[in-house]
Amino acid sequence: MRTRPIRARSALLLLAALSGCSGARPDAGRQAWLVEQLVQDNLVWTSRDPALLAAKYQKMAADPYDFMRGSLGVYYADLQRTSERRATTRFVSSAESGAVLLVGDPHPENVGTFLPDAQGADARSELPGLVLDFNDLDGAAFGPWILDLRRAAVGIGALTLALEGCEADCRAEAVVALAEGYTAAVLGLDELSASRAADNITLKLLEDTVEDGLERKRLDDLTAPGDDGQRRFLLDEALDDDGAGLLALSDEEAAQLDRLVSGLRLPPGARALDGARRYGSGVASSPAVRYVVLYDLGDEGDLDDELIQLREVTDPPTPPSLRPTLPGLFDSQADRAEHAPRLLWSSPRLDPRLDALSDGVMTFKVLSYSSWFDGYNHGDIAEDWAEGKIGPADLAALARSVGVLLGEAHLRAPTASGEDPGPTLRAELAQPGLAEELLIDAEADLSQLQADYAHFQAALDSLGPCLGADELSP
Repeated sequence: MRTRPIRARSALLLLAALSGCSGARPDAGRQAWLVEQLVQDNLVWTSRDPALLAAKYQKMAADPYDFMRGSLGVYYADLQRTSERRATTRFVSSAESGAVLLVGDPHPENVGTFLPDAQGADARSELPGLVLDFNDLDGAAFGPWILDLRRAAVGIGALTLALEGCEADCRAEAVVALAEGYTAAVLGLDELSASRAADNITLKLLEDTVEDGLERKRLDDLTAPGDDGQRRFLLDEALDDDGAGLLALSDEEAAQLDRLVSGLRLPPGARALDGARRYGSGVASSPAVRYVVLYDLGDEGDLDDELIQLREVTDPPTPPSLRPTLPGLFDSQADRAEHAPRLLWSSPRLDPRLDALSDGVMTFKVLSYSSWFDGYNHGDIAEDWAEGKIGPADLAALARSVGVLLGEAHLRAPTASGEDPGPTLRAELAQPGLAEELLIDAEADLSQLQADYAHFQAALDSLGPCLGADELSP
């Protein structure tokens, strides 16, 4: 079966005809509602460390893409508001299609490189076969499959805001490519998914990752050999102005990390050599506790030294759904943090160090932290765009790749009831209209994102660095 592709120019005519539905409605109470949602989403950080929450909000206020990254809960809550006119869809026509395991937040920066387990032994001496897949599945939950596609379109749209000259026609081309890539993956149209890494954006990511991986750049940036020849972390005296840095562990943190390390599934003979607390990474999860651990495999010298990261995982935002988001498929937060990626990835061993550990009420996800594991950066993409190194065709190819990855992920994992989602997804995508619907929703969502970004900046100015929530905490 083939679908007739929709051309971006024709799509623009459709958008113009429906422009009354694509802009954000004036709403005097929108800012108050937005603040309420953000405060609710971030209560755990407000009570624990308001300074880290303020740093998160500062990062969100500085860049609309980072605002998008830090406001997934707002996006989901907006879709569920009964007081607002909500977008309709011709898809999601059954309970099974509304209970697909979602990636959660499939924007471009949540796609990155992996070094499969089988390549580990040869990675230092040969060019490895890197794999592209979603590298942040903290938002994985069950819901309607089209939500992931809409959220991916929001991410593409937010990316274009920093690309001078990429206006409605440029965005439309990328959104159409996203829809075509998703359809190609689900319906098995191989000719549409054969050029996954054909764009200059991805080629640069792969080239940089191989160069940094062979040089062990992250290991050299964060550690150095001491007088005894053993590497240790290069610690900062304090966090920088952006709240980033690598600090020594407090006694309480050292005790917690010792407990966590004792439960790690490391290779036989592995030894933990050093640990530190890492600050300032990510956006939505930037206030979360992050540890980095330096370990080796027991050999002499430092050629077997590696890094892993342990990051706190909290409950994901709840997507609009036809049923509860966490039925019996996942027994706990740790179970979800480990096994949702294994279900959604192209291989359950994409990250050989993937693990999840619990320490009291806290859950930590364990990931490899070498230079072989990297991802797209919207700032780098904007810089390359400004220098003429990439253009609209590269953006569209990137969007197609995201669509393909998303379609493949949705096909792999069972639905909430344990069923194969393939027959349901293929039946839904056999009907036309996905690209047209996604274009309309993408323009409306981007318009609302821009309006909310302005509301957020104004609220920070008037309410303070924690939106006033720090005054309510004990």
